[in-house]
Amino acid sequence: MTSFILTAAMAAAGPALAGGLTTTVEAALARSPAVAESAARKRQASAAEREALYGSLPRLSARGAAMRGDDPLFAFGQLLQERRVNAADFAPDRLNRPGYRSSVTGALELSLPLFTGFELTRARKLAQLASAEARALGGAAGQAVAVAAVEAYFDALKTRAFLAELDARLASASAEVERSKRLARSGLILGSDHEAALALLAGLKAWRARTSAEASAAEARLAVLTDAPPRPEGRFLAWDPPLETDEALVSAALASRPELAAAARRREAAAVLRAGAEAALLPRVEAFAAATSVSDGFSAGAGARIGGVRASVAFGDPAWSARRTRHKEGEAAAAHAAAGLADAARVETLTRAAAVRGLREASPALEEAHARASSALEQARPLYREGRLSVLEVLRAEEGRARATAALLEAQAALRIQWAALAAATGRFDAAALTTLSQSLEEVR
Repeated sequence: MTSFILTAAMAAAGPALAGGLTTTVEAALARSPAVAESAARKRQASAAEREALYGSLPRLSARGAAMRGDDPLFAFGQLLQERRVNAADFAPDRLNRPGYRSSVTGALELSLPLFTGFELTRARKLAQLASAEARALGGAAGQAVAVAAVEAYFDALKTRAFLAELDARLASASAEVERSKRLARSGLILGSDHEAALALLAGLKAWRARTSAEASAAEARLAVLTDAPPRPEGRFLAWDPPLETDEALVSAALASRPELAAAARRREAAAVLRAGAEAALLPRVEAFAAATSVSDGFSAGAGARIGGVRASVAFGDPAWSARRTRHKEGEAAAAHAAAGLADAARVETLTRAAAVRGLREASPALEEAHARASSALEQARPLYREGRLSVLEVLRAEEGRARATAALLEAQAALRIQWAALAAATGRFDAAALTTLSQSLEEVR
């Protein structure tokens, strides 16, 4: 996820912002525990796939044992295995009372599975499905982390920009209130207007304190995600994001969303497990060849070679029916879970698309409101100085400009965040999407 987003995005985003949003996403992906976990899961699944493949190869094993006893059958068998039987060993007293004998045996066996009831085939299939599921979930984790980084970045950018706006409004409003204080003392303006203006100024100061805390929180979240000092760069441009029809978006989500691909792999794995439960009573067959060595201690013994084919079959398993039912219901549950995820993907995609459309349609009105609030403030200042407006009206114009700025910045950040979330909802938050977001910002010089 990290490389395919960032290599392309940094080349396309341009020199101004390649170090801002793109670098933030890169840092978040690099330190994300979720992304690291997904990478480990993929390696684990890859190892399981190799393990299943190697299970069909020949297996070499060694056995050894040391025994001592006076059992007649054991003693005579030991003589036979050592190839040391003579006529005296058939005497009745010798057969009945052989005395203690020692036996040291060793064997080297090579075995090869010929038929395992399709168990090895199922193991390889399950490993392949687990590997595909891990890759899909890795993509989902990467997209989730990238969207979280984008959201934190735009929140920090928005609050920092609004904090600068409030500082400007406070500086301007404080100067006007200070001027009105002198006029109030000389009786040129009403004291009540001056007190009301002071109340509006106090409200701006409280708003600034709250925004400062929000900016600290947004930047702290960004710092945790990236494990680096937050450096949001850029200014929001007027932006008309690309947006497809609802039908196209839902179709893309159902085809590309990683969670749905992972759910499909889980459903296939459940079907493989059900088939395995139904085939549990099939026989198992393997070929083998062994070389053995037997001695009565550390003295020279005799060796033997043996080979053949052996088979085993279970004649009835009381738990077979319950096991088959368990895996059959597991397959049904996986199918229902996949259907539920598909429905959730549809809902999220349509919800995000509606939010993007609403914000996009509201943007021109918010920009107009901001422009008119700015114009009203610029007109109020000279009218106040000419005595045609009270300081209260100027402070109201200052507050109106701050509110219009807050609404515009909130919408601009939300539009980008919702569009990024929509791209992730359709499974397509990739290098192109990140480049599009980067190009919606203007470099601050």
